[in-house]
Amino acid sequence: MIKGKRILVAEKDEATRELILMRLHSRHHKVFEASKSSQVLRFLEREVLDLILLASDMEPVNGKSLIQIIRSRSHLMAVPVIMITEEQKLTELMLGHEKGFDDFLLKPFSPLVLQLRVNLNISKTMERVEANALTHLPGNHAIEKIVARKIQAGEKFSVLYIDINQFKAFNDHYSFQKGDDVILQTARILVATSHAVARDGECFIGHIGGDDFIVVLPAELEEVFARQFIDDFDRIIPTYYNKTDREAGFIRVENRRKKMENFPIMSCSVAGCTNLYREYVNLREIAQDAAEVKTYLKSQPGSHYLQDRRSSPIRQLEDAVHILEPEIKPAKPKKRVDPLGQVLVNAGLITEEQLSQALKQHLGTGQRLGQTLIAMNLISSKDVGKMLEKKLKIPYFSLMGWVPDPAIFHLLNSEFIFHHRAVPVGVGEGSLRVAMCDPFDLRTLDAIERITGLKPVPYLAMEEEFEKFLEGLTPEADVDEEARENVNRMSESSRSPAEKK
Repeated sequence: MIKGKRILVAEKDEATRELILMRLHSRHHKVFEASKSSQVLRFLEREVLDLILLASDMEPVNGKSLIQIIRSRSHLMAVPVIMITEEQKLTELMLGHEKGFDDFLLKPFSPLVLQLRVNLNISKTMERVEANALTHLPGNHAIEKIVARKIQAGEKFSVLYIDINQFKAFNDHYSFQKGDDVILQTARILVATSHAVARDGECFIGHIGGDDFIVVLPAELEEVFARQFIDDFDRIIPTYYNKTDREAGFIRVENRRKKMENFPIMSCSVAGCTNLYREYVNLREIAQDAAEVKTYLKSQPGSHYLQDRRSSPIRQLEDAVHILEPEIKPAKPKKRVDPLGQVLVNAGLITEEQLSQALKQHLGTGQRLGQTLIAMNLISSKDVGKMLEKKLKIPYFSLMGWVPDPAIFHLLNSEFIFHHRAVPVGVGEGSLRVAMCDPFDLRTLDAIERITGLKPVPYLAMEEEFEKFLEGLTPEADVDEEARENVNRMSESSRSPAEKK
């Protein structure tokens, strides 16, 4: 009997959801329930799942759109999805089969049919997919497949090989369970980094095995990904040591020669290979180059990233070495502001140690960092917003208790608001004021201008306030033409005489 699996049940109908939960709990599965699509997204970010039961009529974002999010993330690509729908929607569902779901259930269904579908899909996936049992990230077969596909398509891409230094010593000293925790945490950092530096689907993250990971991504994102990953790894991983070892900077462990030796705090080696400078035929060739790079990196103390820039074989690897020191900036860095946590540290609102603990909890639970800091009673949402307003020179807009004007709110649909984390809050002077969790997201700002015809003016919205706002968001009919005309008149009336001419 298949049991003990981690299953997400996303169903807005309470009676159907309760029936599913009762059956799955009776079979000793760990079940996560969601009644809204905003809750689904949070579970997708923070939980390792074996199966997803997803209603096609989720709100405010429907099941078919959620499928696209699920399949765009490498750590979810192997997870089977069973769509739950009604018979009258079956034709539409089957036409959308290529969207990525694996099976379907028609309402109403019996508990026995439910259990059969669950068991069949989990068994089928376990047989056909080689995924790491701990992290659920794709394994070697999936890694080879995606690299081969990119080579055949003639794409320019990079591959990052990530290896944890001094992991064995930590594992021996603190236990295998603690070692598994570090492996899982590293996977979470990699997934979080992919969300931070790229659009969904641009970064593929795989788990080769043990403490070795791989990332396949666009060549232009390689350096910024490696930098951010190393920064987060070096901040979070030391928290897995006790205070004495952390302050000492090492642990004493018996080495292979049966002698006690000092092993430093774990660090990471990130070796990058790209086909910008040479053509690769298969993953084996890339792995060979990366192995040489990693050999050099592991001889250096601390965490480092090195990109192999060789266009042809060279005699001395040192000729190609480029180790990134903290003061060196990327040649073409992605425009970004100081991360929230570091801004709070710089402002003296929290300590470095508090930030490290908060980051660890943030990645472990899937909560936004701001939510985690507030839950730990380290800072308030309003204080963070006001402080960031001064730091970023962007006005803060509080969504707490805010009631939107339907005419303005519906200039962007619920799905756009959900995906881009941006909500219209006012109009004026031919412009649209937009509260955004990332007010520096130029792609979203361009999209808003194309959709509305108004120049977007970004305001800062806090993540935790935005989450609560989404919780209270209910789907409504599109605003009618009269309401749209009212918005246009509001915008027009606010223009100066010169602009009207």
